[in-house]
Order: sequence, then C-alpha cells, then structure tokens
Amino acid sequence: MATTSSAPTTLFVCSLCQFSKTEPNRDGKSGGEYFIEQLRREIQTRHLQNSVHLAPLRCMAGCSQPCNASLAAPDKLTFILSHLSPTEAAAAVTDFCQQYTDSADGRVPYRERPEVVRQATAFVLPPLPPSKDS
Repeated sequence: MATTSSAPTTLFVCSLCQFSKTEPNRDGKSGGEYFIEQLRREIQTRHLQNSVHLAPLRCMAGCSQPCNASLAAPDKLTFILSHLSPTEAAAAVTDFCQQYTDSADGRVPYRERPEVVRQATAFVLPPLPPSKDS
C-alpha cells in the first residue's frame, strides 16, 4: 500500500492528446482518454487512489508531442512528461507516481525512474515558493 503524505500527488493528463500524428483517435476515443482509462486502472489496482489524484485536463498545449502529463504536489518538484504512449506507458507512469509520492520532495533519483519516464521527461520544475501569507 502507498505511503500517503499530507497532500496528495496530482497527475494531470491531457484528455485531448492523439494516439499519434496519423491516428487522432480510435473508435471515437482520443489517445488521452484511452491513456487516462489505463492510468485509472493502474492506480486502482495498486491502491494509490488515496495518494494520487488523477486529473484529466482538456488541453496541455503539447499537441505536437502527445500524450502529455504532469506530476505535481505541494513542496515537491513538478515533472512535465511528453511523448507518452497511450497504450504502453500507464504502468511505468504509475510506478513513477508511487516513487514520487513516497519521496519527501519529489526527487526520485534519475536511475531509479522507469525508462519510459526518463525518456518522456521534458521539464522538471522547482517547487513553488511558500506564499507570503504562510
């Protein structure tokens, strides 16, 4: 079972991403919608639904590099992922969600990340600074 932190990890996934540049959808379903379904199954199978919030978005503006996702949590690094296969990446992305959730600051050593995630990492952003009201 997953270790839960004070705030859940959010996995943002573009629901409009195509399967590929030549295949926008299959059976009326976008690659993003298919990917989200696969991720939802993986998250439930691994009992991560209390620690990983799957948040479909209408667009992540990465249409030239589908499928796109972002992993974020308060006080942690944010990972922007692109070129994820909607049919093959769900298990690896879920593995990474587990690693990320279990880390204190989102720093998962590069060599420990699934190969799919290493290849798909487009950007790693620092945590937002604390608000001045805190």
